[in-house]
Amino acid sequence: MTGNKFFSKTDVNMGRQPEIDLSKAVVIFFLATIHVYVECSTEKQLWGGLPYFFDSILGGPWAAPMFMFSMGIGLAYTRKNSGKDLVRRSLNVACIATLLNVCRFLIPSLVGYAITGDKKMYLELLPYKFFGSDVLQFAAIGMFFMGILKLLKLTPWKIWFVSLAMQLISIPLNNTYFKSVPLNIFLGHFIGIDDGSGLEIVMSEYPLLVWFMMYATGYIFGLYLKRVKDKDTFYKWITLPLLIIPIIIYVIEYQMRFGMMGGPGANVFYHFNTLDLLLCVCTEIGMFGLYYFIVKHLPEKAMRVISSISKNITIVYFIQWVLVWWTANVVIYIACGSKYLTSLQSLILGLSLSVLSVVLAEVWVRFRNEKKHL
Repeated sequence: MTGNKFFSKTDVNMGRQPEIDLSKAVVIFFLATIHVYVECSTEKQLWGGLPYFFDSILGGPWAAPMFMFSMGIGLAYTRKNSGKDLVRRSLNVACIATLLNVCRFLIPSLVGYAITGDKKMYLELLPYKFFGSDVLQFAAIGMFFMGILKLLKLTPWKIWFVSLAMQLISIPLNNTYFKSVPLNIFLGHFIGIDDGSGLEIVMSEYPLLVWFMMYATGYIFGLYLKRVKDKDTFYKWITLPLLIIPIIIYVIEYQMRFGMMGGPGANVFYHFNTLDLLLCVCTEIGMFGLYYFIVKHLPEKAMRVISSISKNITIVYFIQWVLVWWTANVVIYIACGSKYLTSLQSLILGLSLSVLSVVLAEVWVRFRNEKKHL
């Protein structure tokens, strides 16, 4: 099967891609549960069982990389993808990211400190949390940088090779520590920063140099996906290999305690190397294939719900994080003196907040649309 049998010379596969909608809907639905396990599990709990599954497996290859990769695909499909468009959109995303940090970190931390006086719990890491790198911060910086590269008129493949160079450069810079909190926070948006304890506890979650390649690779994939003539044949050829190969390597990593699966996700995932990044790329594309064949059997009503969740993904994400952080770090911590839960309690709480966030996002979107038509 040669490439020209897969791909047309022109764009033929346009419009919303249901397999990508489903992939984003699945991830965003389980994201609250992932974050509850991260917030409400001890370090020991995160080494195995459901906490490890949600933190390192679902919260690893299937979560943040899917967001970054899908963001790149969206860039390939949107009409407003000029350099100026991306720079302008990046500023909007930066404003949303700042508002989120006010709602999920600043306000609850000040409230929690005012009630308990617990400086270590609520104030010690607040500068890193409020000003540091997270998914939306990366989205803003990555989009801005992509806009600059487009303004320089780099072709998509030249952009990809720039991203590869960035990823390779990031590896020896990972787990750097500066004795200045402002410097750690600022440079943490670009390189992997740890806490300086020797345990390599991550203090910068989505540095540009580490993660930009995921965005750029999604962009390349999106450009090719638009030219796929027969998605049935395309996904039949690639899905199983692109799922089986990474799973085998993930199992080896877990057994031998190295790479992305070598420990609790927070310590080994955010500053991953090029091999693990490419494994994540294979996983995302393989999952697209799996979801493609699933959506063929879903009723239209289910697909409308899935499409709605996918469209509202940023709103759901915003609501989820606010719910999770307030619940775990304010309500539970103050009521119980500790935020740690059993594995079953975390599962129930996480799934409940997942459902609630999807419902509240739909309510907010309907309210916003009604206001627009008044």
